[in-house]
Parts: sequence; structure tokens; C-alpha cells
Amino acid sequence: MTALDSPMRELALADALEWEAARLADIAGGRAGAAALLWSCERALVAPASLSRHPNFKRAYSRANEAGWPVHLRATGGDLVPQGPEIVNLSLLFRAPLGTASGLEDAYRQLTSPIREALSQAGISSCHGSVAGAFCDGRFNITVMGRKFAGTAQRWRPMAGEMAVQTHAMMLIRTPDENTITTLNRFYFDCGIKRVIHASAHVGLQDLVQLDEKKATQHRFLCMIADRAHFWSAPRLS
Repeated sequence: MTALDSPMRELALADALEWEAARLADIAGGRAGAAALLWSCERALVAPASLSRHPNFKRAYSRANEAGWPVHLRATGGDLVPQGPEIVNLSLLFRAPLGTASGLEDAYRQLTSPIREALSQAGISSCHGSVAGAFCDGRFNITVMGRKFAGTAQRWRPMAGEMAVQTHAMMLIRTPDENTITTLNRFYFDCGIKRVIHASAHVGLQDLVQLDEKKATQHRFLCMIADRAHFWSAPRLS
């Protein structure tokens, strides 16, 4: 896939996180109605800001950086996740009405709908659910054959009469290798957190399609997500 025909942008992780924060501020300030971005970045670890308050975080942070895994903090919740060229992210931001009883679930379903549709078009059945041993596990993971394919997170900010919503999904293009899993487990060990991540709990797109169709399937998959994500956000644009 070339830079000319890819719907995905390659960004520095710091720039991607800054883009998300800026678009959320634009929506909360009434300057925009919605935004969507499909992106990938360099190898790194991303942790929720809450984890930085852990007594042993600085030690884990330093050791990860020394091992070639720089650590970034994000505003959304969840847990520690890897980033890198073999992961694609979907950031979808929009307005939501106040007082929606199922607001969190609706936001997750709006985020995951384009991804699950793209998987279905590739002949891959998916569902929502938690996966024991997966990193940043949650009930709105997108799972394939009982393994985690994508993880999700969101953040809500009040605005006049509405809420500004930031949602994010990270999709595994390739199943995490042992180095990635070891890095996650080492970070938890250095923090003194009793948590173990297993490679077998995850699956990447490249392991779900035929060898001779990998590049073409990946391209169609990402194009469909980009098209559907903009379709979902368009009705809320100012």
C-alpha cells in the first residue's frame, strides 16, 4: 500500500494524541461537529494518565524507554497498550445529546460498527467481548474466534446542551509478537502490578486472511473503515 492510495495516515504518536485532543476541544467549543482519522505510528507504549500515579510508574517508564519502547500518556481510560506500524487506530469524535441512558454503549457501537462491517466484508465474523489474558481488556473489544482483534476507549466532555465524545479503537494488523508481549509484562512487573498478558489472546488481520490476499484485503479493509467512519460522523457535522 502506498502513501498515495492509503486511507491511513502515518503520524508520530505525540502528533496523533495532540490531534485527538485538539479535535475534542474544537467539538466541545462548538467549532466543529465531528472528526475521524485512521492512523498508525512508531513503536511505543501508551498508558492512561491514571497509571502514572502508581508508585513504581517512573521505574517502569524508564526501563521501557531504555528498551526502545517510549511511553506516552493518554487522556482516555483503559490500560497499557502497545503501538507500532503493525497496529492501525481509528479516532472518531462527535457530539452526543445529554441524558442518553445508553450513551457509553451507543458510542462504542458507533465506533466499532465500521470495523465490524469491514471484517464482515472480508468474510470474518466478529463480536464484542472481553478476552482473558488480553492487554487492555474490556467488554467492547472486537473479538474474532474468541481472540482480541481490536480494543476500544472513550472520553466525554460537557459542552452547551450536549457532550463532546472522543472514541478510539486500535486494530491489530498482525498478531503481537513475543517481544511486544514481553515488554507489556515487564512493564507491569516493574510497576509491581500482578497482571500477565498472553500472545494467544490476540489475533491480527494478517492471520485471518489467505496468504496471497493479505495486501489486497488489508487495503479494502482500511478503505471501508475510512468510508464508513466518515459516513457515521457526517450527520453531526456543523
